[in-house]
Amino acid sequence: MSAIIRRTLITRLPASTITRPLSTSIIRQKTVTETVKDTIDTVDKKSGKILAAGIEGAENATSTVKEKVSDVVGAARKSTPTAEEAKGAVKGKANEAQGKASEVAGEAKGKASEISGKAKGAFEEAKGKANATEH
Repeated sequence: MSAIIRRTLITRLPASTITRPLSTSIIRQKTVTETVKDTIDTVDKKSGKILAAGIEGAENATSTVKEKVSDVVGAARKSTPTAEEAKGAVKGKANEAQGKASEVAGEAKGKASEISGKAKGAFEEAKGKANATEH
């Protein structure tokens, strides 16, 4: 810069506004291509971070669903009897029913015998009375 321009600028500007020496060199500006590349790079990085967060969230959701399904399946397996258990339970109920039926049949036989005995006793008593009145 020429000395005359420098003196003129320095004398016309207040001292408090001068923060750095003036320069006549051209400030390097980015070309349109460089600006577009920088913008694309920034967008790419931000979208990558967002996608990574989305993938991580999906993985967490998947693992949570797997755990819940596993818990439900385990509970269902515990509460559902196996074929052998069901077969045993059916046999047990059948034996219980058979025992009850035998008990009822025995009671019925006993009552029938009791009634038969009373009837025989009454018959013999009537027969004895009939014989006594004949003699």
